[in-house]
Amino acid sequence: MNMINNIKYAFLPVVMFTMATFTSCEEDIEIGNKIDESSYLASTQLSGLLLDENTNKNSSVIELRNNEYSTNVVFRLSKLPQKGVDVQIAVEESYAAIYNTIHETDFEVFPAANVKIANNGTFVLAPDDKVTPSVKVTLTAFDGMEEDKTYIVPLTVTSSTEGVTFTETSKHMVILVQDYRNKPNTNKGEDAVQTVLYFEVNDTNPLNALEFLTESGKYFFDHIVLFAANINWDPEKQRVYLANNENVQFLLDNNDKYLQPLRKAGMKIIISILGNHDEAGVAQLSDMGAREFARELAAYCRAYNLDGVAFDDEYSNSPDLSNPWLASPSAYAGSRLMYECKAVMPEKIVSLYNLGNMYSSSLQVIDGIEPGQYCDYAVADYGGAAGPGTGMTLKQCAGMSIELRRGSGNSSESTARSRKEAGYGYYMFFALDPSLYGSQVYRCQSVCKGLYDETLIYPSYYYKKNSTEREAIN
Repeated sequence: MNMINNIKYAFLPVVMFTMATFTSCEEDIEIGNKIDESSYLASTQLSGLLLDENTNKNSSVIELRNNEYSTNVVFRLSKLPQKGVDVQIAVEESYAAIYNTIHETDFEVFPAANVKIANNGTFVLAPDDKVTPSVKVTLTAFDGMEEDKTYIVPLTVTSSTEGVTFTETSKHMVILVQDYRNKPNTNKGEDAVQTVLYFEVNDTNPLNALEFLTESGKYFFDHIVLFAANINWDPEKQRVYLANNENVQFLLDNNDKYLQPLRKAGMKIIISILGNHDEAGVAQLSDMGAREFARELAAYCRAYNLDGVAFDDEYSNSPDLSNPWLASPSAYAGSRLMYECKAVMPEKIVSLYNLGNMYSSSLQVIDGIEPGQYCDYAVADYGGAAGPGTGMTLKQCAGMSIELRRGSGNSSESTARSRKEAGYGYYMFFALDPSLYGSQVYRCQSVCKGLYDETLIYPSYYYKKNSTEREAIN
């Protein structure tokens, strides 16, 4: 088995690619440190909070596409201060160790010398202002950056003004940086809708995604979901575990040949997690079970250099509620698992296929953290559009889910265009199959035209299952 990095962390995540610049990836990767909201919102306190302006969260992940990148942060107060408030924003390198301990990561510190904060981070809020103007933070690449590493920029905010309070987490914000300067990309425009392709890997080679290019030379598919690994029940050990069938295992064992070429092309590789006709299920774990299974998933994603997980609540039997690993099937249990996954692998994608007990619109607030922070995006079942849950926006939802083999789901150009204009951030496809290109490719072409005003070129080659040889399409 070719176990990538032997459980050492190597990351190439996130969405939105730009050849000439870094790209902030607010839809796809959101870390979501815990924020003591009760303290922040208390009307009797003047509480401060440091946030990324784009994500409105205390975290962001960016992909370095050029030697310099700028983003904006803001400082917010819980109420009008009724007096001037001094604010100082700075890099606090020592917080990286605390962050890594909390999230069980080993991100290296992005050098403070390569971080420039506008006005040296010094600002004053007027008595009738709750939010600072945009504070520009500029990052400059440094010699020796490695492509498969994630670097952390730990920011902190302080105030010398009497009465301004912070929690340990509200005073900190992190920017995670990945070096993509020498990598291809799937960028089809700023804020472009991201396409998500679920591959039925029992039948189809995921390398076929490489043959779908727009007229301008961009890859059409952004996220590749391998359908599917399973959450299984071990009756001897009385616990859940992650299992792969022979088709999934083949791809993982031959990771460098079948999966990493997709990642090098700028695509995200995500593993779908599905029930398997036993007591285990993604929406029926106890709090303890969710924490432990999330740890296993994090180790799995890091070992195989995958970009995240996609949960699908199907094919699970009733759980034994006397077992401490299990709980009654519920939206809460599914939400808890997603939350725990984001907590232990903040640099990875945690996504959802709406089904069973897990729908984006019914995800719950877990330990004070809204779904918008732990669910990167959701796709609907065939023919539908996902709806945003608490703290989510349409940017985190797929505007349509298209089943290519059955022919279900609206693939018209007009629908794609209208969903894009409505603000949806994703579009989902399922079961691409070279043997059915005659009835499938034109549907992808219609969507491409509607989403990007570009022509999708009909593929000239394909890959047979379990082969790395390109075959000409007759």
